[in-house]
Amino acid sequence: MPLNAQVSVSLVAHETAAGDLSRAMRVTPATFAMLFTDGTAANQAQVAWSKSGTAGAAGTTDFTLGSLADTRDGAAVTVAFSAIKAVYVRNTATSGSLLLGGLSPGFAAFPASGTIAIAPGGVYCVVSPSESGFAAATARLAASAGTVAYEIAVIGEGTVT
Repeated sequence: MPLNAQVSVSLVAHETAAGDLSRAMRVTPATFAMLFTDGTAANQAQVAWSKSGTAGAAGTTDFTLGSLADTRDGAAVTVAFSAIKAVYVRNTATSGSLLLGGLSPGFAAFPASGTIAIAPGGVYCVVSPSESGFAAATARLAASAGTVAYEIAVIGEGTVT
């Protein structure tokens, strides 16, 4: 099944300063868009996987990106990434930070030690359009306290079996 994917980030800020007789407006735009076509070269990917769930402070949720369970067309399948091209993690909760970390040293998409705290409503996104992307290792999610709802999506090279 061929893959085409787009990752887009857009930030536009408008600032207005009031003067004696006039107003000045400053616009700060920043945009990023990456299109992945089907394949294994730079700017290419083969597989997408996503999940929503909850992470708790009492335990962790680990995602071994080399072997992820999924359901496609009603059938249980395994998504096996060999290279990661894009990762998106969103804290959909209204309270509590989502803690994101990596378990494998050298996996640049997640810290190998320590965590990134994603505030409620916050998003973490990283893209590597290079031919090799990021290594497919293990990502870990936890909550700073209680339980925190999340969304995670991964695009990369690999197979679905």
